[in-house]
Amino acid sequence: MAKKKKYTLDEVNALRVAYGNPLQKRELVSSLLMPFFIVAIFTFALFYYWWLSLTAGVVAMIYAYKIMLPQNTKRTYEVNAFRERNNFVNNITQMLTNQDRTVLDALKTVSKRANGEFKEDLLELQASLIDANPKEQQDAFQVLSDKYKDDVIFDLFVEQLATASIEGRFSMESLKDIKTYHNKVKKKQDDFMARKQKEAYNFKFILTIGLVLILAITFSFGWDQFLSVYARNPIGWITSSIYLLIISGYFLAFRNKLVDDNIMEVKV
Repeated sequence: MAKKKKYTLDEVNALRVAYGNPLQKRELVSSLLMPFFIVAIFTFALFYYWWLSLTAGVVAMIYAYKIMLPQNTKRTYEVNAFRERNNFVNNITQMLTNQDRTVLDALKTVSKRANGEFKEDLLELQASLIDANPKEQQDAFQVLSDKYKDDVIFDLFVEQLATASIEGRFSMESLKDIKTYHNKVKKKQDDFMARKQKEAYNFKFILTIGLVLILAITFSFGWDQFLSVYARNPIGWITSSIYLLIISGYFLAFRNKLVDDNIMEVKV
């Protein structure tokens, strides 16, 4: 299994700029403080040691900075990039139904509808195709194909475009079939994203219910009795630690599924 890349803040910002706006300071602070307060409050409600709560909060904040922020940004980047490729596949297939259009003509029109980094890729492809010989055309299309090699269906589509550009002929049925496959993958990814959003809501609901139950138990015992009988008792330490480990394990498993790079790969 390939080791996942660790992103610096500059690299995270570059991913944001590719299909949107740079990372704002307010957004950065919010993405760090939210995990800090959630974990700190949860820990304090169980143990009632402020130093332990602060320590747990700082650990959560570091995790958010090192892991969650890059993962969320990379995930958004991949979703936006795939959407642009899907739009490109649909638009250029429609353009090429007119047999009088060349691939370069279609590229010029479709590029105007593209956005972000993918638009820059298309503009570079156009520039490379102008007055290019067959070898240069093949190389130009290969650059685009290599950049998005994980998207196997898109790679097949680019191969068809390269053939059409070089030889002046192509199979419209093949283009339409590839377009259909790509749209099916897009639908599956949309469904996947919807399921992940639902799971995220369920996790937040579980956390909220857990915190409410802890507070309810605290008030039912009374502050002093809860501290002496549970919060600052070895039995309470063990029970609360196990509970936090279970919640943390559930959260990490959820995060791994949420940002699994393999989910974003397109396979035939």
